[in-house]
Amino acid sequence: MLTKSDIAARATKAGRPISRALAGTILTATGGCENAVDVALEASRRVDADDPVSKVVVDAVHAHRVAYLVALTRAEQSVVVLAHFGAESDTEVLTELTEGAVDPAAVRESAVAAGVLAPDPPPLTGVGEALIAALGAPRLSDILTTLLEYRSKTDTLDADMAVAIAGAGVRHPQLAVFLTLEGDGAEPESAATLYSFAVDAGAEPLTLAGRRAEVAAVVGDLDAAEQFGDHILEHGDSVSSGELRTAIRTSATVAAERGMTERGRQLYEWLGSDRAGTDAALAAVVASVAGVVPTVTAATTAPPTSVSAALTLLANGLQQSITAESTAETTAATNTLMRAVSLSGADARRAAPETASATAILFALHCGDLARVESLVSRSTAPIQHPSGTRIALLQTWASMLSGDVASTAARIEAIQVPSSHSRNQLFFHAIEVGLARRSGDRGALVNAWNDAQDVIAEYSADLFSLLPIGELWLGSVRVGEPDRMTHLLAQVDSVLAGLDEPSAWASAFHWYGVQAAIAAENPAELVPHARALATAAESNRYSATLAAAGRAWLGVLQGHPNVSDVEAAAHSLTQFGLSWDGARLAGEAALRATDTRAATTLLQVARSLRQPVASPTAVAAEPKGSLSAREAEVAEMLVLGITYREAGNRLYISAKTVEHHVARIKRRLGASSRSELLSMLRGMGYGTTV
Repeated sequence: MLTKSDIAARATKAGRPISRALAGTILTATGGCENAVDVALEASRRVDADDPVSKVVVDAVHAHRVAYLVALTRAEQSVVVLAHFGAESDTEVLTELTEGAVDPAAVRESAVAAGVLAPDPPPLTGVGEALIAALGAPRLSDILTTLLEYRSKTDTLDADMAVAIAGAGVRHPQLAVFLTLEGDGAEPESAATLYSFAVDAGAEPLTLAGRRAEVAAVVGDLDAAEQFGDHILEHGDSVSSGELRTAIRTSATVAAERGMTERGRQLYEWLGSDRAGTDAALAAVVASVAGVVPTVTAATTAPPTSVSAALTLLANGLQQSITAESTAETTAATNTLMRAVSLSGADARRAAPETASATAILFALHCGDLARVESLVSRSTAPIQHPSGTRIALLQTWASMLSGDVASTAARIEAIQVPSSHSRNQLFFHAIEVGLARRSGDRGALVNAWNDAQDVIAEYSADLFSLLPIGELWLGSVRVGEPDRMTHLLAQVDSVLAGLDEPSAWASAFHWYGVQAAIAAENPAELVPHARALATAAESNRYSATLAAAGRAWLGVLQGHPNVSDVEAAAHSLTQFGLSWDGARLAGEAALRATDTRAATTLLQVARSLRQPVASPTAVAAEPKGSLSAREAEVAEMLVLGITYREAGNRLYISAKTVEHHVARIKRRLGASSRSELLSMLRGMGYGTTV
């Protein structure tokens, strides 16, 4: 068999060179068979200028195969069909179809030489179409039905052959049943294909709609999942309660992935507690996440399977986390959620709007328990290519960002791919990109990340589990001067929190973002309500207490009288929860505003001791460019990036005045007569290109 290079060389030798692209097309169409390749090359020489050469080549190979097949006897055609479908060794079928009138080996050898059969699996592309054209669909179906019935009788039918037979247009009850059973035992991606062919083979579409909806939702094909789910809902009077629950659960999963948890709540409300059955607990979870106290009880009379027990624990744990007002109650909620994770197992085929793993990880993030996040992530078995697996990876990346490990965070987010229709994961993805840019001090990158997030910001509906990304995007909006773009989401957050009676353990992290937004806006009045909310939540867990203390420290900083001991204690406490970046920033800003030199020095030392690298991971450490010192090089880099003196000083833990002195020295050193000339010279030296 010829390779692509062989085909190109053959064309050149014949005096009509072809492109590598056309050689690839010919290889695909012919399988590399010399006879068929020569047919294709000859067709390419005769191509009309107005015709696409690839189509001419494919059509010529098809015509060649049809002509070859038409010239065969019926017995020979049967042999070719069986060989193409991988059944050339089925002597009983061969005998029945050919009555022993031909030599199967000779027929096969001739067909291989003609480019109709492949010498080895897999079969050649396009041969199926040629068989239909030459034999006609009814006769091809008769041959394949004989093969199917023999393989079913001898229990030798496999999924690949069944799919190939169904793909050739055969409709048969045994084939439909076989493909359905194969789909029931397959991984989600394969199951979707098998169910589709089962319907083609004659399976009742409504009967398989629930299973098709579920596997589509699991793999992230939201449009298909919604379509199949709607098909069941439209025939709600003629399906079982179990199928109806599957449709609701799948549709609620699609709604959650699209950032519309409220729709999921409405779906379960329509289903009602009398029909919720084993999904009653899941209905309660969805209601809570939507910001509504559930009216459907998590209790169920369903058999105490691990699935129903895990869902009940998930619902109870979430409710405990929402009502927790003390460290003991928060700990109890964590315990319940962890038990839900342990019982959840690894059902890769069950779609659910919320999972125990994601809920437990989110709660750990809201409690500042980054170590538990890593532990839970390590236990997750959700494939990264599925929405549920992508969600776990994003939550792990969020924890990395909170800890100040910008390089690791950037590397992880770069490796994550999120389809545009998966709004829930898109929200976290873009919030992480905004958070990275904000922490790096690169305003240009922040503006770009903020602009990239606009679609998901516009279409998302806030819920309890979206507080973290909404908070990060809120802070980003203040930094770029466009807070109005977040007004609708912030109003929705207020509604969710009010609907759940201000759940302290969940709300604290969001109020911490409110504190930081007020800081960025230089507005102490806006900080006060969030600081008060944090103070109220301080009893619920140590993390909330730490954020409350940091909020009070920031209020003093913004009001111009930072308390050194309060700031130092708050900064160190933040670091204990992995928030070293936040702690260093608090101490650094307090140092810039301190009027007492000794206090400022103390706070700068605190900031430096807590500081972790925040440079973009794409930046490569290098010697200072030109004749600038290391510190001047840092200032030059930020100057070119458009970072203000205050922002640069905050990042370098020096005063804005010191930054100004550095800029003046750089200007004198380089002989620049103006700021614009200085910026041009610095860009020419390579500054501003590392972020």
